[in-house]
Amino acid sequence: MQSRFIQIFYFIVVLAMLSSCKSYKVVPNGFAVQGDEYFVNINKELTVFLGDDIMEDKNWQGKTNPINAKQVDNRFRRVLRHLRYSDTAYQVLFSGHLEGKYRYDMLAVVNNSPNVKGKKNHLLDLSSFQREQNKEGRYFYTTTTFKGQKLLHFVIPFNGRLWQEKMVSLIFLFPEDFTDIAWAKDVVMSNVAMYRDRYKFTPSRTEILCPDDGSSRSHLDYKIPEEKVNKTGYMLMKAYGEVDGERKLVVYRVMKPGDFYGSFVTCKGDYEILYTTLQDKIVWQTKVNTERDVEF
Repeated sequence: MQSRFIQIFYFIVVLAMLSSCKSYKVVPNGFAVQGDEYFVNINKELTVFLGDDIMEDKNWQGKTNPINAKQVDNRFRRVLRHLRYSDTAYQVLFSGHLEGKYRYDMLAVVNNSPNVKGKKNHLLDLSSFQREQNKEGRYFYTTTTFKGQKLLHFVIPFNGRLWQEKMVSLIFLFPEDFTDIAWAKDVVMSNVAMYRDRYKFTPSRTEILCPDDGSSRSHLDYKIPEEKVNKTGYMLMKAYGEVDGERKLVVYRVMKPGDFYGSFVTCKGDYEILYTTLQDKIVWQTKVNTERDVEF
């Protein structure tokens, strides 16, 4: 009798462990770059506008990147289960913690595939969501509380056609007394406008803050040392310069496996070029001046 009781006890423990370990996968090859307002996922060819807070230096001063595109921690898994996201129908793009006007957590999710005609729908049922639509596009949302926090849940139809559905969800967690829902809606609406009509995936940034007058700009070539080149994974080239006394991102490029050189146009001056992983680990760096020949 005692042996039977022990067997049942262990069965319940194992079942509980399996249930609690429900795994939400992260879409590989996602990243955010300090100095840019967007999260990018190469595999999904998808960009997410993060808002202005990601531009604040304090969000990048910790030991880890403020945007996590590697794994989903237990707290966010509980949020996704609470919102009834299937771990087979959806994948996580990123999670993160940001501070600016407010302090909050942010989570982005995308579906793996559309509903299939003649089969049970596996995507979220949006019939209970509030719907907002204007000339920029439409989105669905709910506002609830979860474990003492205000939970704002937005779903943006990237492609809303029947049997072709592609949805991007943005989830915000604020203190329970948060009331400025219009602030979150502004971030969401920026994404709605970006996804409408002919959305183009362009994972790069070039910011030239000087006139094209024939003397203020310069063409800069870069070449990564052969022994540093990643031949199997995506990497990033970033160029930072001083603008109005502050370090500023002026260029970044996604480098495919094996890529080792490129060029860009920028204002004349001094720049730091970084060759990093998508997770911001520096593999190689150098300082250059546009008025001098670059030696690699």
